[in-house]
Amino acid sequence: MLKRDDENLANNESLLLKRHADNFSIWLKDKVMAEDSSNISETLKWLALGPRKHALSYSAYIINGQRYGTKKDEKSTQNSGVSLEATAMAGSNEKIPYYGVIKSIILLDYRGFHVPVFDCEWANIENVKLDDGFTLVNLHQGNRQFEKDSFILASQAKQVFYWRENEKSNWHVVLQAPPRGFHDLNTFDNDIDTFSRPLDLSRLDMSIRDDGSYARKDCEGIYV
Repeated sequence: MLKRDDENLANNESLLLKRHADNFSIWLKDKVMAEDSSNISETLKWLALGPRKHALSYSAYIINGQRYGTKKDEKSTQNSGVSLEATAMAGSNEKIPYYGVIKSIILLDYRGFHVPVFDCEWANIENVKLDDGFTLVNLHQGNRQFEKDSFILASQAKQVFYWRENEKSNWHVVLQAPPRGFHDLNTFDNDIDTFSRPLDLSRLDMSIRDDGSYARKDCEGIYV
């Protein structure tokens, strides 16, 4: 639809992706509201409306059998490391691994359910290399590449740990996390703070809408 309305987008992949990111949430809401509600799932209806303006921010969160924490709240553990495999671009089958650390954990409130997301600081893809069978990541230089695209669903994350030989080195060896359920062992710092705190999402670079006029009247919402 975007290419049809603006032919310049057909030859400019970067501009097309930016236009898509800027307009998709509004397009989705209008599309869903115009459709016959009986043909649309309740989950999609709530997603189309967007999350509430205020959410909860956590310093630690358990999902998919792993316990994650934010970088600033780490003590003796290293559970803020994450990796993600994503396609290089639309229409490509090439998978590229991305490595980063969690800056904040946010629980989005879609009224009928909640969605946890991780705001991460990602390493530049040029700062990832293989050496003697080990994956090395530079977490300290050139890590501004994904500042405007830092969020992932918590369910997408794979936990990794980073190890470096000394404090002077910028390169970290990537170590895969143990199997699921590892958080049940007494390896983690028992003092890790999992307390939630209110967070105003308007301070983040996210597209959200929280107008009272969007309240649904044809289905029952559940507050958790």
